Amino acid sequence: MIPLAAVALTGCLAVSAGADRILAGDIAAAIPGLFVPAADVPLALAPEPGVQRVFRVPELRRLAARLHWDLDPVDDVCFARPAAPPDPARLLGAMRNALPQAEIVILDYRRQPVPEGEIEFPVNGLRAGAGGALWTGYVHYAGTRRLVLWARVQVRVTVSQWVAAVDLQPGRAIAPEQVRWETRQAFPPAAPPLPSGVDAIGKWPRLPIHAGTAIRGEMLQNPKDVARGDKVLVEVRNGAARLAFEARAEGDGVVGETIPILNPASHKRFVARVEGKGRVSVALSVAKVNP
Repeated sequence: MIPLAAVALTGCLAVSAGADRILAGDIAAAIPGLFVPAADVPLALAPEPGVQRVFRVPELRRLAARLHWDLDPVDDVCFARPAAPPDPARLLGAMRNALPQAEIVILDYRRQPVPEGEIEFPVNGLRAGAGGALWTGYVHYAGTRRLVLWARVQVRVTVSQWVAAVDLQPGRAIAPEQVRWETRQAFPPAAPPLPSGVDAIGKWPRLPIHAGTAIRGEMLQNPKDVARGDKVLVEVRNGAARLAFEARAEGDGVVGETIPILNPASHKRFVARVEGKGRVSVALSVAKVNP
């Protein structure tokens, strides 16, 4: 028998960065002269950073009996995963891998110890914010395990994009002179830029777009066939009978949608179906209209 007390343990044994299990061979490596017949037998999960995995004497005796080790333990064996504060140079390197053309300055970062492993800062973890953008990343270790990292950063990339030359308002088609092509240093855009200014011309902004703002596809919508305030031709259908008169739209809509309409003569409101540009219809079987 090999007495475990013969081994001078001044601290826990280090778990390698890629290990997710403690194996029989790890115990054998801690005890000079101990031979285990199957070194790759898993004994326990490898500990997380900051946590010790201690094999107490009773547990070691049970393992020795079960696995037929020539061992009579009288002392514990401890394992721990080494961890250290992140190296900002490695953090910056991972960020540059994600955005090779960007100018990146790290303002602050997670300083708590992390295990050794591959560092990743995905682009989708970058969020703009006051006082610097917040970039969330990970350190990958022990196979599929990962630990969250964060850094407060300044990030600028060269962006060529279409921007609003003037303030753009919803419900008004964008004219060619209201957009311009511009190249500047900016925070990385979350969405791809418009491939052409033509893609903005004639569209309606969904919300107000201030002058100088980069125009994204999600900011725009196709113009409505009928816009609020438009004069529309209303066709009232009652079986084979038809009646037409002019009214005013009080909402926006495309073909197939229903919108509120005001009859300026009677000042009565009703709902009509958009049939095309400047045209709506009402079926008396659906609603009564008093033109």
